[in-house]
Amino acid sequence: MAGWPEVACESIRAINHLTDHGPIPAPTLYRVLGELKGVGHFLPQALAQMTRGLQESLGLYRVYDARAPADSVLEATLLLNQALRKAAELGKLLEAAQAAISEQGYHDEDEGDPTLFDDGDDPR
Repeated sequence: MAGWPEVACESIRAINHLTDHGPIPAPTLYRVLGELKGVGHFLPQALAQMTRGLQESLGLYRVYDARAPADSVLEATLLLNQALRKAAELGKLLEAAQAAISEQGYHDEDEGDPTLFDDGDDPR
């Protein structure tokens, strides 16, 4: 399980590097937002499952902590639930941003043809 969060983090880092310069046509951003909104839709479920697993670990393992383990798990639970709500909001906002540019295309200066998607392999 530990490797997948690293992959997600590195993916966002790569997007940061790819988007730090130059124009981004709406059709390209539309596709990127289509994938990123999934973060907001899937992350809440993952956070809820991790929260539940953390809570269950108290009854299964001999947990130690500098304070009462139940107190730290309760604090983490409250914070994870807050993050869950924020992630769900993120998904809705990214989906709304995607919808806002869904009708936008551009004219390819080389060919002069209007294109809705900048990827020649995209059948749309």
